[in-house]
Amino acid sequence: MITQKQEMEDSEVMFEGEYAIELDGWFRRRFRNLCIGLLCILTFTWGLGIMGIVASMFLSGLPSEELSSDIPGARFLVYACVAGTFEFTLILWFFVKIRPRLQTRKQLISAATKMMRYLSIFEILAMTLLYQSEMSTLLTTGVWEIFFWHFLACLFLPWTAWESLKALGPAYVLCFLIISGDIFLNSIAMGQNMTVTTMSLLWMTFVMTAMVIFFIPGMLICWMRLRKHGRRFKFSLLNRKYLDLRQDMANARKIHDALFPGKHEDAQIAFDFSYTPYSEIGGDFVWFERSEEKVLIMLLDVTGHGLPAAMTVNRIHGEIERLRSEYPGSDPLVLMNGLGRYFSLTMSRHQIFATGITCELELETGALKWVNAGHPPGFVISRNGRTFELGTTAMMLGAGLPDEFEVEQEETVVMKGDLIGLYTDGVTEARSNKGELLGLKRMRRLANESNVKDDWAEKISTFAQEFSRGLIDDDILVASLKYKDGASQDTPKMP
Repeated sequence: MITQKQEMEDSEVMFEGEYAIELDGWFRRRFRNLCIGLLCILTFTWGLGIMGIVASMFLSGLPSEELSSDIPGARFLVYACVAGTFEFTLILWFFVKIRPRLQTRKQLISAATKMMRYLSIFEILAMTLLYQSEMSTLLTTGVWEIFFWHFLACLFLPWTAWESLKALGPAYVLCFLIISGDIFLNSIAMGQNMTVTTMSLLWMTFVMTAMVIFFIPGMLICWMRLRKHGRRFKFSLLNRKYLDLRQDMANARKIHDALFPGKHEDAQIAFDFSYTPYSEIGGDFVWFERSEEKVLIMLLDVTGHGLPAAMTVNRIHGEIERLRSEYPGSDPLVLMNGLGRYFSLTMSRHQIFATGITCELELETGALKWVNAGHPPGFVISRNGRTFELGTTAMMLGAGLPDEFEVEQEETVVMKGDLIGLYTDGVTEARSNKGELLGLKRMRRLANESNVKDDWAEKISTFAQEFSRGLIDDDILVASLKYKDGASQDTPKMP
């Protein structure tokens, strides 16, 4: 039995290609938006900061050379100009030169990782030069800078939590190494013992480890967004695929129904059938052929149901046409022999078999020939209500090798006013709410009832569906051929 987990895994594999294409386009759009967003942020923040510093220099009334001793002001101005120019140029380069050449998500992630890694590492190195001995300020500012770049990238890019960590993690490690090295070198220069130095490094390690939580918000955003997007995409794709499938099945039903004959009535006979497939299309089929002297009717029931069975019916239809063209006017024995050989040579290797019954009625004499290949018995219902069964005369089609298929043809005589009723096993296998099958016994009793003789096909089909409360688990096909009484020459109802 296929579990729900296996079905979900199969659907993921089924849509893996479509989802990969979706991720490629999604990441490409998001990477473009990230570059544009970063360029706008840098233009605004660095421009505003530089203008603020320049304005404060003029408003203070101090000569510019005195500002060289003011470390925060002069050094930050140089830092802002250099850092802003480098970062703006780097992002612009990735946006204009690198991004247009990228196609797959793997290429886009590699480019985004490099860009964010270069930006974050440059920030740490630039701030190290800016603050120099002020390592506590570097610790606070550096971690917040890394958090800013990481969180901003995670807001834009649909990458995984691990991919985001790979991009910004090296800058975090670099910040830790710089501060740890500074603590160690200062301890040696000040002559501190190793115990104090070790305690300082342990405390620094604890602080930096605790600050790993700064990565958590961005990683959670990545995880939740990909999870939500994946579910939404699969649901949307399944919905589209389902609608497409329903449309395809509706079109296939039109083609499938075109294989079936039309209902027919004239002065001598009345042919009628009722077909209710388990799904849109199925594996039951009826063939009807009317000539001046004879009438041929055939019912086939292919194993299974749905689209695979309907495709088999399409092939069988072509084979029947070939046999009727090659052996025109042949009796049921020739026709069923040909179908048995066809199934044995082409279908049985795929575990596809069929049951079938073929009847030929001579209109002048009332002679009825039939071959029943493992099919439920048909009925000849006389005008007085007595029934005669058209029992099995051969094994099912495709059950053995071509030379092993033994077919016998039997013959009887029907009287005018009699009705020939045929059906597939979807009727006898209809199941009630108590789990009981309709069965052949009920079918025999039903055939003997006089009130079902008129519109036999429709009434038998309706009874089977009502018996199973409309929850059929197989195709239902019922056909009838009425041999009209010559005393009542009715005007044909159907051409």
